[in-house]
Amino acid sequence: MIPNISREELAAHLDDDAFRLVDVLPRESFRAGHLPGALSLPLAEIEERAGIVLPDRWKPIVVYCASAT
Repeated sequence: MIPNISREELAAHLDDDAFRLVDVLPRESFRAGHLPGALSLPLAEIEERAGIVLPDRWKPIVVYCASAT
């Protein structure tokens, strides 16, 4: 597990299939704008829907939310 990656690392891999990019903000925020290729999985729904939305358990997951860092 890698606790954090830099914006540069993330940007370098947005166009490949190296990981699953997951936006954990509420659906309204996701609809308003999200990173290309991101999946919507609101934090409140992770326990219920993670197995459905993220079936590839072998693939690394990058999770993001609205943060200034």
